[in-house]
Amino acid sequence: MSQQASQPAARMDLRQHMPETAKWVDAKRQELGADFVNGCIRRAMKGEPGFFYAMERGHVLGTPFPATHPIADSQNYAITMGCTFAGFIATPATPGGTDGAN
Repeated sequence: MSQQASQPAARMDLRQHMPETAKWVDAKRQELGADFVNGCIRRAMKGEPGFFYAMERGHVLGTPFPATHPIADSQNYAITMGCTFAGFIATPATPGGTDGAN
């Protein structure tokens, strides 16, 4: 029995399928710095929770924040209510502070 090799999934065009998410990410890059935001997205795309999660019109990107994270209630609300757009990203740690999310 022979099997054909599966083809890699095609990359989704974020700006086409998730335009509000793309605008929000652009704004976060301006606010928090491109290196920080891109790092959060990379970590979330590798499955690390608590860095980046966005949903828009049935598409999701990233990894949800854990239930113990302060943002979890807002994230769960967005999922339960079927919001057309919601985005969550970690915030840079501040001396003596804790990470949060926007």
